[in-house]
Amino acid sequence: MTAMPREPAPAIAAPMPECWRIIGVHGDRSCPELQTFVHCRNCPVLADAARTFFDRAAPEGYLDSWRTILEEPAEATEAADTSVLVFRLQSEWLSLPTSALVEVTPARTIHTVPHRSGTSLAGLVNIRGQLQLCMSLHAVLGLPGGPHRPGMEREGEAGLPRLIVLERESPSGTERWVVGVDEVAGVHRVGRADLRPVPSTVSQAAARCSSALFGWQQRTVALLDEVRLFEALANSVSS
Repeated sequence: MTAMPREPAPAIAAPMPECWRIIGVHGDRSCPELQTFVHCRNCPVLADAARTFFDRAAPEGYLDSWRTILEEPAEATEAADTSVLVFRLQSEWLSLPTSALVEVTPARTIHTVPHRSGTSLAGLVNIRGQLQLCMSLHAVLGLPGGPHRPGMEREGEAGLPRLIVLERESPSGTERWVVGVDEVAGVHRVGRADLRPVPSTVSQAAARCSSALFGWQQRTVALLDEVRLFEALANSVSS
């Protein structure tokens, strides 16, 4: 039985330049080849055009310019901004890098420690089932006031008092402290260019623990140095 000769596949007509933009899926869709290939990306015409585009000769000087760029040593860059938690103690607005932050919790019962009243140690507080040292950040930084205790009314005071859990790794192990603040304004990002030095004329403890100042919502906020702060907290307990 003699095999019937196969009919040759219809040849694709020579396309117009960028036919996919004119009669293809990005045009009026009048191209007859769409019945076969459904989409221009399946058509060999677009594949040939892409191959021609990527195989074309580089413009004069193009490779040399890229060689110069790639041979330049990489410059060390620092982050454009830093993430901080902004909070208030009395009338002072302060902040801490979020890298030292574990969590922020509502004010809760603080159990006093016998013979340690009136010091920077406010007492013990239950955080997720564990008793943690609760410090008076007010006392550590030389500011009036102290951690809010449930049931204590502070007439006229704005915001809600909170407890902040701080933690860092040190050569002696993990240090964790709980401090009470009068209000938490949330986490904000501060540009490096917005930080300015702390005036040398300021001598209070809050300034000694601060590494920089920045403006936020028409207020001046001190950025606390976590290393200095953790040292001040440890010294206040041992003294």
